[in-house]
Amino acid sequence: MIELHQLNKYYKVGKQKFHALKDIELTVGDGEMVAVVGKSGAGKSTLMNILGMVDSWDSGSYVLDGIDVKSLSDRSLAKMRNEKVGFVLQDFALIEDQTVLFNVSLPLLLGKKAGYGDVKPKAVSALEKVGLFDQKSKKVGQLSGGQKQRVAIARAIVGEPSLILADEPTGALDSKTGQEIIELLRQRNEAGTTVILITHDEAVSEACGRIVRISDGRLESFFKE
Repeated sequence: MIELHQLNKYYKVGKQKFHALKDIELTVGDGEMVAVVGKSGAGKSTLMNILGMVDSWDSGSYVLDGIDVKSLSDRSLAKMRNEKVGFVLQDFALIEDQTVLFNVSLPLLLGKKAGYGDVKPKAVSALEKVGLFDQKSKKVGQLSGGQKQRVAIARAIVGEPSLILADEPTGALDSKTGQEIIELLRQRNEAGTTVILITHDEAVSEACGRIVRISDGRLESFFKE
């Protein structure tokens, strides 16, 4: 599903260049659940942004489902991202003054991934999967942190993506709620969705079938649990 080969990413820092990702080699098969573990500043989020097709890179290749991502036009890239990727972020990235149902429906409405009559049933189904059907009419601002993350997961899965990218999805939650969120991601993985989870928490990474360690922009180890 995912193949990165000799991938490098630089950022300009004043007149200097910072080498954020260094000769990354990574393959992730369909249906895997992989943790990318590293300290703050190691390159985890940069890697996720590239995998999610929201950031570019300077050299090397990224192939997703047999397609060379670098060859895509901006329009094709946006279409591919909308169809194949669901994002779960630490800060939830929800619209606080809108309802839970609206937030979950938004990817379908913006991406035209479903007919108007199908949007609500699909959003309701996603909320049922994360146990939040009874909260669908509440404003997001009224929810707890754990509930907001469940909404974010429902939003990520509503379009039935083949890949979920989760960036520190438990970082803002207590340990019990964090375990519940990881279990929800495991359930999606068991249903066939590929999950890549970015974390600095070793306990969270233990829930995944494979761990990749990143340090100073390099993948240090790559092993089966």
